[in-house]
Amino acid sequence: MSQNEINNQSMEENPVPVDEMNDQQPDIYLGPTKPSSNLNDEEVNNGDGFTFNWTQLIIGVALICWFSLSGGLFSNWSFYVFLGIVIIIHELGHVVIGKAFGCFIKAMQVFFLPFVSYKPKQVPGGSSWRDITWSLGVLPLGGVTIFKSREQEEREKEMWYYQEPEQVEQEVELTAATSPYIDDKPAWQRLLISAAGVLFNFATFLILYVIMPFVPLEWYSILEPLAILSLLLAVLNVLPIYPLDGGAIVFALFEIVTGQKPSPAFTKACGWIGAIIVILLFWVFPESLDGILGSVFKVFF
Repeated sequence: MSQNEINNQSMEENPVPVDEMNDQQPDIYLGPTKPSSNLNDEEVNNGDGFTFNWTQLIIGVALICWFSLSGGLFSNWSFYVFLGIVIIIHELGHVVIGKAFGCFIKAMQVFFLPFVSYKPKQVPGGSSWRDITWSLGVLPLGGVTIFKSREQEEREKEMWYYQEPEQVEQEVELTAATSPYIDDKPAWQRLLISAAGVLFNFATFLILYVIMPFVPLEWYSILEPLAILSLLLAVLNVLPIYPLDGGAIVFALFEIVTGQKPSPAFTKACGWIGAIIVILLFWVFPESLDGILGSVFKVFF
C-alpha cells in the first residue's frame, strides 16, 4: 500500500516487529490494521531461512473463520488468492523502484499477522535482494515494505536493547545517490517510490482490461477479479490520506514545492487523523467510500 515513510525494523534478521510497524506506512485494503510482532517465545527461529510464528497463525485462522461466518468476500477463499497477488504486485512496485534509487529494503510483507518469513542466506557476491526478509500474514488487510531509515535508527539507539554494530569498515561519507537510507533520497525519488505501488496496480489493471476482450471466456473468472482488485487497491491507496501512499505523495509534493520536509510532529498528527478517516470511510460511513469507488468503476465497467 509505497518516501513511503516506511521505516526499518530494529533487527534485520527479524521480520517486522510491532513497535516499528506502528511507525510504518501500510498499504491498506480494508482498514488501518497494524501487524503484530513476528517474534515471541513460541516462534521457531533458525536465523537465515524460514521462521514460523504458530501463535499468530492460530489467531489469524480463528479470525478468518469468524469473519467467514458473516459471509461476503471473507467467505470466498479465492478472494484471498486474488487479493494476495494484487498486493504482491503493489509491494513489488515499492521494492523495484526503491532499489532502482539505491535504497536498502529490509522487508516486504503481504497480509497482516505474519506467520511465516523467509530470509535468504547471504553468499559472497550475492544479490542485494538477499537482504530482504519476505513475510506472509493471515489477515488480508494489506501489505507493507520496510526501508532502511536514519530516523528509525536514531530512535533505536534510545531503546534499552540496542547494541552498537561492529565497525567492519571505516565509515565513508554518503551522498544522496550512494546512501541506503530512504530519508536521504531527494523528494522526487521518494515521491516515485510512494507512487510505485499504485502505478504497478494501475498498470496491471490496464493490461488486463485491454487483453480481456481477446481471451477465451473461461479466463474471465481469473482475469476479471484481478483487474477489479488492482483498480480498487490503486484507487484506495492514492487517496490523499496519510499513512496511505497518497498521503506520502502529498508530503513529497509539499517538499518539492516548498523545499522543506513536513515536521515529524505534523507527520505523526496526520497519521492519527488519517487512521481515523480511514476507519470512518470503511466502517462508519462506507456508503461514502462506495460512492468514490462507484464513480471510478463506472468509467471502465
